[in-house]
Order: sequence, then structure tokens, then C-alpha cells
Amino acid sequence: MKDARGLHVGLAAIIAVAAAGYFSGIRGTEQGVAELRGDPAPPSASVEARSYADMRERAHGPNAGMYEGAFARLEAADADLYAPVEQSEADREAALERRASRRAYDGAPPTIPHRIEQLGAPDCLSCHERGLRVANLTAPRMSHRRYESCTQCHVVSADPRPLAETPPPPDNTFAGMPSPRRGARAYEGAPPTIPHPTLMRSECASCHGVHGALGIRSTHPYRQSCTQCHAPSAELDQRAPRPLSAWPPPSTGADRP
Repeated sequence: MKDARGLHVGLAAIIAVAAAGYFSGIRGTEQGVAELRGDPAPPSASVEARSYADMRERAHGPNAGMYEGAFARLEAADADLYAPVEQSEADREAALERRASRRAYDGAPPTIPHRIEQLGAPDCLSCHERGLRVANLTAPRMSHRRYESCTQCHVVSADPRPLAETPPPPDNTFAGMPSPRRGARAYEGAPPTIPHPTLMRSECASCHGVHGALGIRSTHPYRQSCTQCHAPSAELDQRAPRPLSAWPPPSTGADRP
């Protein structure tokens, strides 16, 4: 009986101590407690949680707009169309040699002298659609109308695979035509004819504009209608020449009623 009574007394003491600690804890000391009050922030000032799709598609943070308008700023800082052009015959030869070094033969599509995205569509049009100059590098404008599959004709000049062994070129007897030097003139002081085919070369400013290499850069890039003075070559364009006596051309009957 004594043991049971002692057990009951001990349990009662434990319960009393626990109750005293509980109530003293929830009441606190009531000293040094500052009551913080404030108005809740309006809903418009709250930061909205972003979805994962939005995080992938848009940039956020203080540098989110770092690259917005970057290409427009580069185009705005373009070269002066009326700036004088000083070039020599040595500049011309160097430009033609550099042009030939990036082609399998004269008239072939130029190779790509830098790395590109191999697992997706490369962003060629970002720089080459209109042409840009970034620091000391020049991205020439496309010489033809827009095509979407650039790498169908243009390939990288170096194998992008690490430690890849490039096989030697196959033996063949193909020899491309020599690069044209200068266009013919009807008389001294006349505008020269275009000394190359015009197929896929409708944008003359690609090579002869303000971003063109010294030696082949035009001294008057502000004139936009090039073929108004510089006539294409029927021989280089592989068109049958027509004698002047055949002008006007004979009627085909299509214009008859």
C-alpha cells in the first residue's frame, strides 16, 4: 500500500510541475517583449511566384535586359556611308587571297570560320542577316536572299570534334576557274562591269559595302542601286549574249490580242 501511495504522490508531483511549466511558458515574463504592428503590404507590391515555363523563356533579375537591343545598338553604331575610303592594290590582293582561302574553288560557298551550334539550328541570321561589326570582327551581310538552312551549303572550316583526325582530301583532277580580277569597261572612266556571276550575289554590300574588306570596298556605298551603273556579265552569268542589232527583241506573239 505504501508503494502504491508513493507512486501516486510522485505522479501528482510530476503533473503539477509540468502544468506549472506549461502555464508559465505560455504567459512569458511580460518583460522586454516589443509588440510589432504594421499594415499588410498591398497585393500589387507582392512578388508573384514564377512558373517553370516562365523561368525558361524569360530572363529575370537586375541584368534581365542586358542584351535587349544589343544588335540594334550595333547597327546604330554602323560605319559612315560618306567616310573616305583609302585602299591600295596590295589591299585588294590580300582581300582576294583571304576570300579564296575560305572556298573550295571560286564561286563555292564560303566555309564558316568559327564554331556553331551542332545540335540545333545555328543562329546565323542574328549577325549575318544585315551584317554587323563587333569590336575588330566583321560579320558580313548575306549576299543572297534569306534561306533557313545555312549549313546545307556552308560548313565549318575546322572539325568541331575534339582530337578528330581529318582525312586527306580525295585525289581528283577538278580545277576551278580563276578568280576574276577586274570588270571590263566600255571606255576609260566608264563604270566597270560586274566581274563575277550574280547568282546568289544580289546583295553587293555584302563584300563591297561599309563592312567590306579594304581593296574591294566601294568608295560610294551610299548609292544603293549598283546595277544602274555596273552591268552584269552575260558570259559569267551564262546567258547567251544578244547583239545590239537584235534590239528590240522579236515579239513572241504573247502580246497579240
